[in-house]
Amino acid sequence: MNQEQDEKRVPFTLFPDSRLLMDYPWQIWAIGWLAILKALLWLATEPVLPETILMILFFKYLFFMVPLLVCSIGLWNLRKWGAWGMIILSVAELSFFIVYPASLRSMALDNTSFLSLVFTMGAFVLNGPISDIFILISAPVLLKHSKST
Repeated sequence: MNQEQDEKRVPFTLFPDSRLLMDYPWQIWAIGWLAILKALLWLATEPVLPETILMILFFKYLFFMVPLLVCSIGLWNLRKWGAWGMIILSVAELSFFIVYPASLRSMALDNTSFLSLVFTMGAFVLNGPISDIFILISAPVLLKHSKST
């Protein structure tokens, strides 16, 4: 059997063992974790904003949560649909920030203490446009290493 046939027979798993190998692309590993954190981090935050903005953010995060989780696992399994899904979700989220810039106020830096400042900076990097830009910059690598199956 040649290598191409071996790659087609690789099963789809929740946490593929291949992601721990040295020759596994670090960008795919990192973006998979980034997407998982993007999907779940909002559950641990409690922004102080007007009710209308909070409802819009609730539906935005709820809408993005499952696709981000599914695409990150697909990406770790080197599936082409996972890479395209991640690119589409990043473009959609950047579009959301452009159309509704008031949502960025939920990520305002809190400098009441060093720990809260670090946490809000991390939340901004993970849930804000910075992570989407990083995913889009890495898109060629994602598509290069993903397989069509």
